[in-house]
Amino acid sequence: MYRRNKTNGTWVLKASNGHGAYWTKGFALADDFEDGDGKNVLTFYQAQDAAKRLARGEDGSAGTAPITVDAALKDYRRDLEARNANPYNAESPRVHLTKVLLAKPVQLLNAHELKKWRDGLLGKLAPATINRVCRCLCAALELARQNDERIQNRQAWEVGLAGLPDAQEARNVILSDDKVRDFVSAAYALDDGFGLLSDVLAITGKAIAGGPAARRGFA
Repeated sequence: MYRRNKTNGTWVLKASNGHGAYWTKGFALADDFEDGDGKNVLTFYQAQDAAKRLARGEDGSAGTAPITVDAALKDYRRDLEARNANPYNAESPRVHLTKVLLAKPVQLLNAHELKKWRDGLLGKLAPATINRVCRCLCAALELARQNDERIQNRQAWEVGLAGLPDAQEARNVILSDDKVRDFVSAAYALDDGFGLLSDVLAITGKAIAGGPAARRGFA
């Protein structure tokens, strides 16, 4: 179906659930003012093909409403909670995703749009943080794929959300002798055993690799 808007119209899928009811889903913009690109802006014939992929499984039978990225993240959160894992991993991508991507069915995602979203985070987040957010989103999309055989576009997130290179930064923090003494004193104040352990690590250089205290110990 076609829904007219003030700007681009929207292509809307209306599909039977096989039990006397149906579901609808807007899934792309119409080519009212822009040429169809086969991805986000579709011609009538492109919209027909996309609607068929959206509504049918491999055997061509009608299925249930397709899962969106938003719903995939909600399912992923429930899965994490069931496994006593950190549910924050399902929430961190949501903060950075656009409304368009959140509402898009997983099976219509493509590598280009995911890569564009990932690269758009550069300058806003550190590369290592971007990689972590992308890994969390990949996990949610992969869980959705495992639960719905209609989702056949795994390459979209494997390619579009691939890790950024050289994203790991060495955290080689060198403490001054005074800072080391303060740390060890605080450890002794908490517990004699913890203080002794901290003292030994500081003197032997195990905890402060390369620092002046590691090289010559301290009084």
